[in-house]
Amino acid sequence: MSLILQIDTALEIAHVSIAREGNVLAQRQNETQNDHAAWLHIAIQEILEESRIHLDQLHAVGVTAGPGSYTGLRVGMSAAKGLCYAKNLPLIAVSSLQLLAAGVKDHAEGLIIPLIDARRDEVYAGYYDSKLNLIRAEQALILQPDCFNDLLESNKKIILTGNGASKTLSIIGSKDLCLIESKHPEKNLALITYEKFYNQALADLAYFEPVYLKEFYTTAKDR
Repeated sequence: MSLILQIDTALEIAHVSIAREGNVLAQRQNETQNDHAAWLHIAIQEILEESRIHLDQLHAVGVTAGPGSYTGLRVGMSAAKGLCYAKNLPLIAVSSLQLLAAGVKDHAEGLIIPLIDARRDEVYAGYYDSKLNLIRAEQALILQPDCFNDLLESNKKIILTGNGASKTLSIIGSKDLCLIESKHPEKNLALITYEKFYNQALADLAYFEPVYLKEFYTTAKDR
C-alpha cells in the first residue's frame, strides 16, 4: 500500500492531494497564484484531517518539479523537501510538462506537446507520445512559424495543451495542430507518483532542485 501527498504549485492554479495507490482521497486547489505560499500548508492540514491520515502514515511526497513559475516551484519544492526531511520520506519529482500531457493522453494517437507560457514569444515545451514517454528533451523554446515543421512531417496530428498552447497556435497556425485543455491534474499526478513510487524512481532529496529550463532574471532597481 502507498499513501502519497502530492504538491503542485508550478502554475496559476495550485493543487494538493493525498492518494492511496493512485486514487485521490482528498484534495484542495487555489486559483490565486500570488497566494500559493500562504495557502499551501493550511491546505495540506485540511486534506490530512479530511482523509483522517497523519503525516506519520505517509509513504512519500510527490511534487511538480518544473518548469513553471519560479516562485511557485520554490514554494512547492521547499514544502515537499521539508516534509521529507522531517518524516524521513522519499521525494518523487514529476515534470510539470508530463503532468499536462497526462491530462490529454486519452485523446492522443500520436504526439502531445505540452506548453507552458514563458512570456513574450517563449514557451517551455515537452514532447510526449500517448503513453507519456518523452521523445525529445524538454526545452525553453522561442516560437517561430516553422519550429515544429519536422514533427508535423512525421505526425498526422499533434495535440497542444497548457497555458502556452494558444500563443503557440497563433504563431504556427497549422491545421495539423489541435488544442485540447489538460484536465484532472490531481488525479493524473496521483497516478504518476504512484507509478514512480512502485518503480522506486525517486529523486535525490539532498540535491534535487526545481527544473527551470532557463535562468531566472530580475531587473536591477535604480539607485
